[in-house]
Order: sequence, then structure tokens, then C-alpha cells
Amino acid sequence: MTKKLETLQSEISIDAKKGFPILLAGAIVFLIFTFLPLMFPMETVYLIWIFGLGMIFPLGVGLGKVFGANILKAGNPLGTLGGIVAGAQAFYIPVFIIVYMHIPAYLPFTIGLLRGSHFLPYMWIYRSKAYLFVTLGVCFSSLIIGGYFVTHAYTFVPIAISLVYGIGVLFILRELKVEANK
Repeated sequence: MTKKLETLQSEISIDAKKGFPILLAGAIVFLIFTFLPLMFPMETVYLIWIFGLGMIFPLGVGLGKVFGANILKAGNPLGTLGGIVAGAQAFYIPVFIIVYMHIPAYLPFTIGLLRGSHFLPYMWIYRSKAYLFVTLGVCFSSLIIGGYFVTHAYTFVPIAISLVYGIGVLFILRELKVEANK
């Protein structure tokens, strides 16, 4: 028997808690990124930005276990779709490396736009307006700050992303609460 799309969306939203632990992990990592220019030379900061992003997913899975969210839910085709959407980010790494090699000042701009845009499909998968907020918030803040205030991008872009992710987590928790009370 095949399940209806709405049932699959409801199940993945409940089981994965709409993926909020991944956003929480991102908020933590980008908050840490905010302070990197104070602790390391910029050549090191550039590399931490590229390779440090790889910490978000495992941290999110760990936080998911703490909060009882099954981020790696098997058996639901929407979970598979979510994994494909997330996995597509691996193709961004060469872009980040090219930007690092030629114009490292634009890494926050590039990383923010590409990583922010990948959240848009989760709006549909989880039926969550919070992911629209996250996508638009991260992309516009990265575009404006990283594109026009380049000299401050390594401080202000990560704090903006961290704030947007944090607010997105609050929106998701509110959505989950409303759905649980239906």
C-alpha cells in the first residue's frame, strides 16, 4: 500500500522534528566562525570556513539524538529526498575552493548564498514556512553584507547566519508545537 504525500510529509516532520537540530548546529558553527578572525590569521580563517562547514551535519545528527529527532530517518522517500538535497552541497566545495584561491574576501558571500539556497526544498518537504525564512534570511544577509560590506564580511555574515538559523529553530519549534496541538 502506498502512503499519501501528506502522510509522508507529516511522518518525516514528526520523526526528524523538521530537521531543527541541523539548523541549531549551523547556528553554533557560524557563531564560532564569527570569532575566528580574532583568534587566527585570515589565511587560516579562510580554510576553516571551507572545511569547518563539514562539522554542521555530524553535530546536527548528535543534537538530533539529544532532542529525539531522527535526522537519518530511513524508509520514508522524503527522507531520501532530503538527503539528496543535503548531499548536493558537496558539489559546492570546488566553488568554495576556487573563490578561496582567487577572491577569498568573497567566501562569506559565496558560502552564505549557496548554503542558504539549499534550504528552500525543505520548505516543501517539511511543510514549513520557517525554511523559507531561513533561505531568504541567509541569502539576503550574505548578499548584502558579504557583497557590499566585504571588509566586515568574516564577522557580520556568520553572526547574521547564526541569528537567522537560531530564529529559524524557534519558528520550527513553534510549528511543531502548533501541529502537536491539532
